Amino acid sequence: MANILFATSPSPVNDVAISPDGAYIACGSDDGKIRVWHTGTGDALFAPFQGHTGPVLSVTFSRDGKNIMSGSDETIQVWDMKTGALIRLLRGHTDRIVSIAISPDGKRIVSGSADNTIRVWNVETGVALLVIQEHSGVVYSIAISPDGSRIISGSADRTIRVWDAYTGKALIVLRGHTDRVHSIAISPDEKYIISGSSDKTIRVWDTITGQALGIPLQGHTGRVLSVAISPDGRCMASGSDDMTVHVWDAETGETLGVPLRGHTDYVRCIAISPNGSYVVSGSDDKTVRMWDLQPAVCSTANLTRALCSAFSFLQESTSLTLNEEGWVIAPDGQLLMCIPIHSHLILDDSWEVDLSCFVHGISWVQCRE
Repeated sequence: MANILFATSPSPVNDVAISPDGAYIACGSDDGKIRVWHTGTGDALFAPFQGHTGPVLSVTFSRDGKNIMSGSDETIQVWDMKTGALIRLLRGHTDRIVSIAISPDGKRIVSGSADNTIRVWNVETGVALLVIQEHSGVVYSIAISPDGSRIISGSADRTIRVWDAYTGKALIVLRGHTDRVHSIAISPDEKYIISGSSDKTIRVWDTITGQALGIPLQGHTGRVLSVAISPDGRCMASGSDDMTVHVWDAETGETLGVPLRGHTDYVRCIAISPNGSYVVSGSDDKTVRMWDLQPAVCSTANLTRALCSAFSFLQESTSLTLNEEGWVIAPDGQLLMCIPIHSHLILDDSWEVDLSCFVHGISWVQCRE
């Protein structure tokens, strides 16, 4: 999976966002500024947007891509993408704003704050429509269901809560994490919610019942600070203070490939592009990196099917394994072949593996010919 150092920032990067058309990437940094780059060229768009008095902890694009919203100090600021001008200032929170999200119809902004509250705002007027006050800790993350009817929040109080987006009524509380919930996301089909926590796990939840689906996903060695779901709902990504990005199969919970390494400090934030072709990550190392997901990573199940059809002596076997070093291992322990880890090939049911020239064991030197 290609790892591109996309951009640098003078200070740690707290949040990243990708415009709806994929043309721009924005980041919010500790220096209180918002920076925007052209995705294709990496060129900066205007000078940094500057108006906040504290670190910018959250950024998002409007649904039409014409504006950027940012959360910091005690305010939400709305910026014009064409001119870089500040066009609206939303006040009401009494502590820093940690997370913001925009409704599918683009008419409402939802914010989560260190004052432990959630506020719903009218984008055009800047008026607060709702104030929700049931969390007992910082509201680190906000998501809105694709149909716009529900708000999902994750908090330092270790809970995820689901709310009616129009009345603020509490619908369900999801409990299971043993430490702060830093990040949440909801699937495009609205069937499941994922959450990342200081307990180093990712959990998957049924949106309707609030029940945990399967066991917690483990792989990170540090706090899970950010999670995202691809637009097609097939894969998930996570960033951690262990300095890595992980990609997961959304259906099986299986890690896809090895941890993605390149950052030299905490990975604070991640976003997946609108077409699902790449992941963007921001870090305390003051960089924004881009990770190619096309071709994406493969699952062991698909790899097994493809290879078993190629190895005649394993036609009936389904017990091939792929270890962390990239070796394909037969049921009897033979090392059959190595798939370079940096390749991260995708193998689905449409793939075939041609091993007509394959040799192994004592004949491996024939590969040089």
